Amino acid sequence: MSFFDYPSEKPPGKSAARLLATATDQEWAEVLKHTHYRQFRPGDVVVTDGGREQSLYLVLEGDLEVMVPRRRGYRRIATIGEGSVIGELSFFDGSPRSAMVRALTASLLAELTPAEFDTLAEANPKLARQLLFDLGRILAQRLRERHDAAAAGAN
Repeated sequence: MSFFDYPSEKPPGKSAARLLATATDQEWAEVLKHTHYRQFRPGDVVVTDGGREQSLYLVLEGDLEVMVPRRRGYRRIATIGEGSVIGELSFFDGSPRSAMVRALTASLLAELTPAEFDTLAEANPKLARQLLFDLGRILAQRLRERHDAAAAGAN
């Protein structure tokens, strides 16, 4: 079993969003060396919609909910569990955050800023490339799930 053998996202985000599923413990240690840890209590906001920060978060422990703004409050669109990531959209495009993410349980996340990613890429270009491709795969899966759900709701 590898360092990050963990379950996929919980419904409604059902896809297998395992980041770097084939990475060795050494490769994970290299990635985590370039992050810093953040702890959250249940109810704490991890990411605010409209926020300008570009960090990517690796969910090491806990469960998070992804909430999108509506006219009156927020609506949950996904639950993210251990082993997945959040913040990939802003990490890639630098645009403001598109959703609020809040801790449902006590959570430990590893934050990777763009500058820390650059340092990782200089130290280990192959691993950084693998990380980017996995993030792209996870993003594509999430977009397909949302598209499929919207299409099913239109019928």
